[in-house]
Amino acid sequence: MTATMEKAGKLALICAISAILLGFVNSVTEPAIAIRKAAELKAALSSLLEDGSPGAKEDIMDAGSVIARYPVEGVGGWILEFNGKGYGGDMKILASYDEQGTVLDVVLMDNAETPGLGKKAEKAEYMDKFRGTGGAAGPVPTTKGALDAPDSVSGATITFVGIASPLHEGSEYIQSLGDK
Repeated sequence: MTATMEKAGKLALICAISAILLGFVNSVTEPAIAIRKAAELKAALSSLLEDGSPGAKEDIMDAGSVIARYPVEGVGGWILEFNGKGYGGDMKILASYDEQGTVLDVVLMDNAETPGLGKKAEKAEYMDKFRGTGGAAGPVPTTKGALDAPDSVSGATITFVGIASPLHEGSEYIQSLGDK
């Protein structure tokens, strides 16, 4: 009984020291991580626009996977922020739209997709299949069958659907705004 109590005490001490160290490391790195993420977001928002600049973020409630929007100042249109569901869990997606709901550009931000498969969606050329779709340009492809090259998403269908479905919702959301 005493040996068991001794082992339990050592384990509790190790857990307590580990928790204190993790808390210390978190307190040191958290501000730097927040600064890096803010810089990445600013760069991503700018990369989505050829003209104009992103306005202030507006949080959106009850709009499906659309969680925020940024008005595009100077030329009109919107940048939408989505929470997509991929193979590795939640994916943060940013997309710019014109005022009719046509997808102009897309960036995959935070994600935990499979390296070599779902991670291909981080590349700019992956998003070519979505650019110029939605709104008056025709529907956003949400199935592999709707693509000209369905093999381009082989092995990463869940990632593709996790990006395509929010983009389709975003196009419909922009169209529902009308002239707002």
